[in-house]
Amino acid sequence: MLWTIVRREITANILSFRFLMGLLIYFSLIVTNLFVLTRGYEDRLQSYRTAIRENEDKISQVTRYSEFGLTHMLKCDRNPKLLSVFNEGVEKRKGNTVTVAHGYVPAVAEQHGSDNPYLSIFSSIDFTVICQVVMSLLALLFSYDAISREKEAGTLGLTLSCAVPRPTLLLGKYIAGMVSISLPLLASFVAGLLVIQFSPYVSFSSSDWGRILLIFLVSMLYVSLFFLIGLFLSTRTHRSSITLMFAMCVWVLFVLIVPNLTVLLVEHASPIQSEESYKGQAGDLWKQYEAEVKDYFTKQGVEGPLDRANFGGAGARSGVNDYNSGETVQVSRFRDEEGVPFAQECYGFKENLRAQYADRIWQIRKAYLDKNPNRQSLLALNVSRISPAAVYYNAAAILAETDLGSFWRFMEQTRQYRREWVDYLRDEKIFSSRRWFTTEFEEPFDLSKIPRFKERSEGIGNSLQRATLDIMILAVLNVLFFMGAFISFLRYDVI
Repeated sequence: MLWTIVRREITANILSFRFLMGLLIYFSLIVTNLFVLTRGYEDRLQSYRTAIRENEDKISQVTRYSEFGLTHMLKCDRNPKLLSVFNEGVEKRKGNTVTVAHGYVPAVAEQHGSDNPYLSIFSSIDFTVICQVVMSLLALLFSYDAISREKEAGTLGLTLSCAVPRPTLLLGKYIAGMVSISLPLLASFVAGLLVIQFSPYVSFSSSDWGRILLIFLVSMLYVSLFFLIGLFLSTRTHRSSITLMFAMCVWVLFVLIVPNLTVLLVEHASPIQSEESYKGQAGDLWKQYEAEVKDYFTKQGVEGPLDRANFGGAGARSGVNDYNSGETVQVSRFRDEEGVPFAQECYGFKENLRAQYADRIWQIRKAYLDKNPNRQSLLALNVSRISPAAVYYNAAAILAETDLGSFWRFMEQTRQYRREWVDYLRDEKIFSSRRWFTTEFEEPFDLSKIPRFKERSEGIGNSLQRATLDIMILAVLNVLFFMGAFISFLRYDVI
């Protein structure tokens, strides 16, 4: 009997105008936007590869290690995420290149490259947004009159009089409705994947396919929720027009108003404090660093590390900017070796100390970030979970590695790379080497052994674990609304 009801409902849905419009909307939006976002991904990938080449070119031009302290600081570039074509998340809103030096701990990222400016109007529309807005609305339109319309037509009482159990009828309508919604969605999704595969820059790994499948399943879970909301409302009213009115109110509230309102509320409830006091603390530490260096030179009876070196030419460039400090030194044409060992000793002390102070200053900046922008972002994310639309978007972003947590993970990797770089400089005793400040060597300057940054992707298991809370929220809401519809339908007056 259940499958008889399912077949009847599917046939009625497929022959309806709603199904045709859903198929056209799904196909046009999904395929078009996946094509556009694939082109955008190609642009970002080319920009990333260009940045990598430029960084290597700059490294090859370095003639002494002190250049890495200021004029040729190392770069960490973030690889654009392939699955951003399904969910852009913060991929474009956050930076993708980070500067690293022993006198600076990275805390912010800058932006290199850009998408095609003529395609910028599509920048905020992706597969997840289409599901979040359009498909949730269509799910409501498929289910809002599932019960009330039959009562108005007089067929509900007739169906139940034929010994059809109410739970069976309700379950049949749910299964048939989800199949009717899934068919055009699946067809459009597969067509979009075929469009993506035509790109020479796209090659999905097994992990990518697993993430794509999970994103699709989470999308279906989200669409199912709004179908059940419509089904529940249909069991609470006796006229489809009234059900439609309530369904539209619910959709506007949870899809359009709540996600945007929570951001505004958090901004007013937890405003970001001024950073000036933290910058002042950092400036005081840099002054303390300079005083400690000066005191060291005074005890040595000199004003600078090169005072005892008999050289023919020298140049230096230094700078301090809020949280970072650096210096590039060049010395040439030594007339003799007197004073060179002393200069090496001085630079060894000075640059090691600079790296230590950079770590202390990072703790100051980290305290500001944790108490202000990062705290506000986490608060907005947690508060927005009262909207299933926000819950779904965050789960999809985690699976696509385009969420805020993935960006923070990238930033932590840049700081880990900076620690590796400082350890390399110390282990190889580069701070106290002649190569730090002079180019007068017969052998070529070999930089092939210096550590390079390589971003490490998060495993699909870890991503799924981080997305578990949001997925569980969607699953629990599905169960609650199905139970609500079930209980309401048991008491529903069919006459």
